[in-house]
Amino acid sequence: MFSHIIELTAKPGQAGQLIAAIRDHAIPEIITKSEGFVDQIVLVSATDPNLISAISFWQSKDAGDAFFQNGFQKVSVITAPFLNAKPTALEFSVGASTNDHIRPNDDQP
Repeated sequence: MFSHIIELTAKPGQAGQLIAAIRDHAIPEIITKSEGFVDQIVLVSATDPNLISAISFWQSKDAGDAFFQNGFQKVSVITAPFLNAKPTALEFSVGASTNDHIRPNDDQP
């Protein structure tokens, strides 16, 4: 499995609206409809209420990359009004998981 972690910085006081936009629009309208989608988790920092991490899981690197090239722009349009900075994107292969739907890659060391 493959994962994108997107770090988002909300405008002061707009983290709730950002999360609602992701939960109510981006996830059901764009992300879950993308080929190879497995799961999405959105986290709010315990120390900075304006810092949001969105973690998506994909069946393969190709599926994750395809979403990032095509669907991410659509999600960006939804989230842009609530952001204080451009999102930062990181890519990972899953190394371990207790979730039966999120499996490590076979080629992990």
